[in-house]
Amino acid sequence: MLSDVAEFVVQGITVEGEIFEPSDWAERLRDSLPKAGSSGSMDYSSYVRTDIIEGDVSLVVRIALKDVNPEAFGIIKRYISDNGLMVRAGRGSRDSERTGKYLAFGKDRRDPRRNNW
Repeated sequence: MLSDVAEFVVQGITVEGEIFEPSDWAERLRDSLPKAGSSGSMDYSSYVRTDIIEGDVSLVVRIALKDVNPEAFGIIKRYISDNGLMVRAGRGSRDSERTGKYLAFGKDRRDPRRNNW
């Protein structure tokens, strides 16, 4: 997977460079994730959040979601692959311990076909 990364960013841009539609795809994906926990609900805000990063609709996913809710993590991975979306690294695990809630992201973009998923 993405080594030494605490989170990754799914961009609303395809590997062909096209803007992904519909514009609310990130909210729809986040809201469709299966709930976990004894009450049947889960606050995803600490694991999955939507954002506009460098003008692109994006979904920021913490790697810890893989352990907390593997099913939700798998759905996100399939969505990335099925729609050919760009993925880039977010905060590193060391950065997430030292920095504020969210760190600015660099321009490193990754092709989902090379993420070893």
